[in-house]
Amino acid sequence: MTQGSHPNRKFAEEVMAEPGGEKIVYCFSCGTCTASCPISWVNEKYNPRRIIKMVAMGMREEVLSSPFIWFCSACDLCYRRCPQGVRISDLMKALRNIAIREGYEPPRAIAQVNERTCVGCGLCAEVCPYDAIELVNKRVLGHEKIVAQVDKFLCMECGICAASCRSGAIDIVDFSDEALFLRITGVERGPLLPVEATL
Repeated sequence: MTQGSHPNRKFAEEVMAEPGGEKIVYCFSCGTCTASCPISWVNEKYNPRRIIKMVAMGMREEVLSSPFIWFCSACDLCYRRCPQGVRISDLMKALRNIAIREGYEPPRAIAQVNERTCVGCGLCAEVCPYDAIELVNKRVLGHEKIVAQVDKFLCMECGICAASCRSGAIDIVDFSDEALFLRITGVERGPLLPVEATL
């Protein structure tokens, strides 16, 4: 904390020191980010403006333990409309980086790779919009092979990798074809994001 700064600013200064968090003090809480956010359209409790305000108030534990810092899909709709040029996706990444160092993990399932059937073609890594997949050498059933590996901190559970996998080696929990079909047809209605999550 810098000399003479308010105790509540300690967390904000920590965020500003993190790559992507430098512009948090530019926010004047106009609400454009929340109004533009497709995540908030699905889950009205997701509110980037509220998260920024909590950082400003020094609510470190509440912010880092919140499931909402993991929800940003980095679509940058908010950034294009923000009058202050605050890139919320970079800010959320900065908060996630701090949370990761503190031992927090995203409260969601990630893409699961069946290493036995993965052929290591790399298509999933190529199409992943979050750079959450890489190809690694692993020993599978006694043999060395190249397989896809998912970074749980970067995966946004979008399902693009599963849809593109030619060998059907990637799946996401609760996002099977059957589960999605039931949701679409209205037999089993369930939110794509956990609406019960609260700050």
